Amino acid sequence: MTWAAIMGAAGGKLKGTNSHPVKCKDLSKKAQKRLEEIGQDDVAELFSLRLTGIKRIYGIRSGRALKLLWYDRNHNDEKSAVCPSSKR
Repeated sequence: MTWAAIMGAAGGKLKGTNSHPVKCKDLSKKAQKRLEEIGQDDVAELFSLRLTGIKRIYGIRSGRALKLLWYDRNHNDEKSAVCPSSKR
């Protein structure tokens, strides 16, 4: 799958896309701390790749590749999510 296809996937409620960049400042405190521990805290944003309604993969986009960092099995769980979704 190409990045153009990923970025153009329809279905998101607010922006019309399922997968998108996420600023690291918007990640959970636990995720921000983990980025620091693994020496990736110099990255400004991660890429959120939507798998299902609540499942996400987060990684660092590098050229044509995505370096995977997290599998988030419940994007809606404020206690465990890498980047909890804002309540609507």
